[in-house]
Amino acid sequence: MVRTILPRARHVAAFLAACSVLLTACASSPPPSTQDPLQGATSRSTLPPNVGPSDCQPPSPQTEIDLGTEVEAASDGGEIWALFETNSPLRSGVDLTVWWRITGRGVLELVLVGSGDREIRVEGPRPDPSLGWSRPGDQWTSTVSFPQPGCWRISASRGGAHGDIWLQVS
Repeated sequence: MVRTILPRARHVAAFLAACSVLLTACASSPPPSTQDPLQGATSRSTLPPNVGPSDCQPPSPQTEIDLGTEVEAASDGGEIWALFETNSPLRSGVDLTVWWRITGRGVLELVLVGSGDREIRVEGPRPDPSLGWSRPGDQWTSTVSFPQPGCWRISASRGGAHGDIWLQVS
């Protein structure tokens, strides 16, 4: 029995020595860089080209109605309307419920585009006919939040319908 234990003990000792060498090597390596590897990088998405005016020159037409701020998108291949749950001015840093009326078929895709072409995909737009807002197309709802004030583009696409809304956010 002693013969069986001693060879195993030698293997364990060798294993522990190897682990010690590895841990020492890891501890002496330089700390990971805190610099953003994508700093200064640019990227382009597959967003369709802008439709209509750009850079809030002028902003998209807005109308204050009992339900909030209604905005008509410049579009190609369909009609697109947005209804923000609040009256103007739209503010940054808060979650805003937006109802959409959009023609076309399939899933609604929304992307916010801010200064420097910074893109933020809006997650979770879903069909929601509960409001009963009367405009062409199917009704959807989403939540958007503009991280900073300024001019923002909202790109909306569904099937063959695509359009853009330009908003000045305070």
